[in-house]
Amino acid sequence: MDPHPLPSDPSANATTHGLTAKRPLDAEERERMEVIVASWTSKSMPETPPEEALVASAAIEYVRYLRCVEAEERRLKPGRQQALRDWRERKQHAVRRRAQDLKREPEAVVADLHETAFGIDWMLRHWRHLRARLNTPAPWTAQDLLLAMNLLGHEPSPPSDRTSPAGLVWWLTAASFPKLFQPATETPSNPSALDQLRALLDDTIARLETLRPIVWDDIDAPEAAAVETASMVDTSKDGQLRQRYRREAFRDFHKSLHALDRLRAERSKAHAREAKIMDASRSQHADRPAYVPAPPESRNEPPPGPESSPEDRRNPQSANELRNAPSAPSAAPDRRTEGRTDGRTAPDRTASEWFREPSRTPQGPGRGDSPAP
Repeated sequence: MDPHPLPSDPSANATTHGLTAKRPLDAEERERMEVIVASWTSKSMPETPPEEALVASAAIEYVRYLRCVEAEERRLKPGRQQALRDWRERKQHAVRRRAQDLKREPEAVVADLHETAFGIDWMLRHWRHLRARLNTPAPWTAQDLLLAMNLLGHEPSPPSDRTSPAGLVWWLTAASFPKLFQPATETPSNPSALDQLRALLDDTIARLETLRPIVWDDIDAPEAAAVETASMVDTSKDGQLRQRYRREAFRDFHKSLHALDRLRAERSKAHAREAKIMDASRSQHADRPAYVPAPPESRNEPPPGPESSPEDRRNPQSANELRNAPSAPSAAPDRRTEGRTDGRTAPDRTASEWFREPSRTPQGPGRGDSPAP
């Protein structure tokens, strides 16, 4: 019986079935919670009390999520098993209906039976029955031979190819049970042919047993998984309530994990900043020289020159005085221009005289003559 049954009324308080309780409901759940907290703490290695609290909170929400999953599985497990039983019955019924046409179209029916594990099971059951009849003193009947030929996909007539499986079964049966073909004959049965017939049936059964799991994995197993998944969907009000509680527990579990990741990321960033500052401080102290000369008062001032001599101190402006050089003696006047400055160029000559005689050119004394007084 379910120790925490769900209430029939979905609006009832959720704490009555424990799906929203933050604390363990029994000693087994408490032990599970303690084991999960210890395991997660050892793996995550929290360094601060807030990190330890977030790890414990995530563990609690995870246990609550498992509680919701288990409650849903307990409620849906009977329905899942019933759905699988119904599916198996439908498949077996379809195989039986298809096998009814085995006598009319054996080749097509046998091909269809090989496509499902349930069809292979049907053929294995009949082949094992025929194999068991060979160990009894009673011989095969006509119905047994007919069934064996149909299971090989062949009509109940002598095959033309004696080396085929159907031909071997036909002729080995005729040698093992001669009265089946000729009731009035006195020919004894062939023991070696009977042994060969037994070996042939054993090989056929082994081949089908090897083929059965392959067909199940390829065809029937996916269909069974789909049926089981469909049966796990509960659309009732109680099922929707359980799904909501499970989603809430899963969301709170991830919230605690994300908060833990953010807290660790911020702590790692703070450590990185502190390490960067310490590295910068150490590099500054390491690169600084032992002695650093004082900088000049101003970058625009020229460097100080050598100290001046005592003579320069008497007259500081002596270097800035403008000294006039002695005038050189005047050169002798050019004799070629002597005499050209006669009386006609005197200042008493008026402008009217210049205009009255525009074409006259004064004749000066020749070279070597003395100027007129």
